[in-house]
Amino acid sequence: MGSIYILYSEIYYEQLYEKYVTLLTLNKEPLGELKKYTKYIRIISPSTKEETHNTSYCSYALSANLSNTSRNNNINLMTVDQLDEFTQFIINNNYTINNELTQIYKNVSYNKNKRIIYAFVLK
Repeated sequence: MGSIYILYSEIYYEQLYEKYVTLLTLNKEPLGELKKYTKYIRIISPSTKEETHNTSYCSYALSANLSNTSRNNNINLMTVDQLDEFTQFIINNNYTINNELTQIYKNVSYNKNKRIIYAFVLK
């Protein structure tokens, strides 16, 4: 089996536009064609009740440039609204969605700021 990746949806506060969006993010930097469409970003916790040492962390976000369609997205990062386009991209670029791994990760992982969408592998 090739490299395993987990696709998440994560709430992200865009400070410049003062709005929350739900981004598509990955668990690690990918290999293959997807690598050039990832960006390591700082995510600020959406909860104001978090302890101060846990208010931010980093994630691998996906560039909206990966999408062939233009969306009203000022932040230039893929959101859950573009999930179909992302899925089509990975299928067309030598990645495979793995439902068995998806279920395993969903059963053992809990993070209130991230929701697992699916696991996929590079062939």
